[in-house]
Amino acid sequence: MKSLQEKRSKGEPAPVSFALVAVYVDLAGGDVEKARPALAALTAAHPTWIAAVEADADLAVADGRAADALERYRALVRLAPKDLRAQGRAEALRAQVAAQRRLEAENALASGDLDAARRAAHALLQLEPASPAGLVLLGRAAAAGGRADDAWSWAKEARKRAPSDPAVAAFAADAARKAGRWADAAGLYEGLAATDPSFVPKAEEARVEFRVQNLPEAARLAAESQRLTRAQLASLLWWTVPEVRDALVPPGGEIAVDVVDRADRGLLVRAIGLGFFAVSPETHRVGADSAVSRSEMAGVLRKIALLAGRGRSLKGCLAPEPTTPARLSECGILHDTPSRNVTGREALLALEKAARLGREGGSR
Repeated sequence: MKSLQEKRSKGEPAPVSFALVAVYVDLAGGDVEKARPALAALTAAHPTWIAAVEADADLAVADGRAADALERYRALVRLAPKDLRAQGRAEALRAQVAAQRRLEAENALASGDLDAARRAAHALLQLEPASPAGLVLLGRAAAAGGRADDAWSWAKEARKRAPSDPAVAAFAADAARKAGRWADAAGLYEGLAATDPSFVPKAEEARVEFRVQNLPEAARLAAESQRLTRAQLASLLWWTVPEVRDALVPPGGEIAVDVVDRADRGLLVRAIGLGFFAVSPETHRVGADSAVSRSEMAGVLRKIALLAGRGRSLKGCLAPEPTTPARLSECGILHDTPSRNVTGREALLALEKAARLGREGGSR
């Protein structure tokens, strides 16, 4: 150090190594402001000088500039691939910077700054390319911006990186649901429900929505109805229960005068002939546009189970006659709610459950 000071006092150029020593002396003495420009000049002039690059990296750490320090340690690792200290510092800094970017993205999402959230998520993805975290954050930003399809795309990529992570699966299932990808949502929710029963209702909802979206127009409108009519129920019976289509209708059925001129008369006549609806002996009307009550729906569901079971004796909640909504609620076929009427989605789900239980012997 004395030799370096003498050369400085005489105006003589000091060896480059002496200049680096001077930087370390300044750092040790706490004179960071003096050391910083000198070290910057050294690394600019000698970018492959390992000692200088390492000093620059150490200075960035001391300054609390984790991202800059990471880049410098990565440069050091490229120069000295076998330097275990540099490798360890680079990995520790990578994890630290990744945590910072993840927190930045979370905070930006919470404040509604979606551009900042996306920037932080992309930076995180660069730091952790094998992790689903950055992709999930990008998906959340897309969802928050109303871009449901983009959110689903990010979610699918996240699933590829972590196919067995339940948190990623739950995010992907929600993204699929919001994007209207009901088949994908159903599959994901069913996988989650296998180990977490709280996902069962969502799996059920997704299955129903998938069925609704793939029904013919008349049946789809029936399924979307908030107040299901008998005519609409006849459409659901035809399109959702194969046994209704295959059954032979007994001859000599009653004629309903309010069905004759309807476009859907064939479906109604079949439903009447199979005993799902009764024709009034006084008015000779079936009430095609009347709302289906819960008690009436309970009777229809028992008949569906008998038809699907090919006449086999029923067990469990479907066995007693008359069947009540309360009893069907106990076995999860039809919810017993204060509402007197039945929605199309409720009916669709109940019909599928009753038919399945009938085929299986009517047990719960």
